[in-house]
Amino acid sequence: MSAAELKTATEDMLQLNQAYETLMDKKARAEYDVRIGVRIVISAPYQFQPNKEDEQRAIYLAKIFHPSRTAITKVLGAYKRQLGALSLDPFDDELVAEFEQYLDQIEAALRKAADAFAKTPAPSTLEPAVYLMRQCIAQAADALEEMRRFCLNYDYAHLTLAQSLVIIAVDLGKEALALTRCA
Repeated sequence: MSAAELKTATEDMLQLNQAYETLMDKKARAEYDVRIGVRIVISAPYQFQPNKEDEQRAIYLAKIFHPSRTAITKVLGAYKRQLGALSLDPFDDELVAEFEQYLDQIEAALRKAADAFAKTPAPSTLEPAVYLMRQCIAQAADALEEMRRFCLNYDYAHLTLAQSLVIIAVDLGKEALALTRCA
């Protein structure tokens, strides 16, 4: 081995020893990581900073999804109670008028939810949940149509079909909520 090669080998060995010492000393390793940009020094305790998608998702859930779903669930949840009141005398004009007011509440909730979902596009992670909510709204709208038909002809078959559609709509709302928790 020539003198030049020996000098190079010695310098390489010194660098390896210094690197090994740096790796073995936690404080020296942390300083080195900061110096080369692998680690960032944070003066205060680190707090998770959501990315833009997470922030948009949280806002969409709070302002659009949950209020719309809650309004629909609440109004559809009253169906059995409203039906029970109507069943006291389905030919009583007052009871039918109260039932029609309930139908107006359903329609208002569905329109408001449909408008909210149409006006504000969902973040990509919530698109499946919003799709199910749109299906929920469609089923609830079909149920509403059947209920209105009953008010015109007093045929109980409309209320039976409406009840089935309400159950489907509520189940779709539950599935949509479950999807918001998975993504």
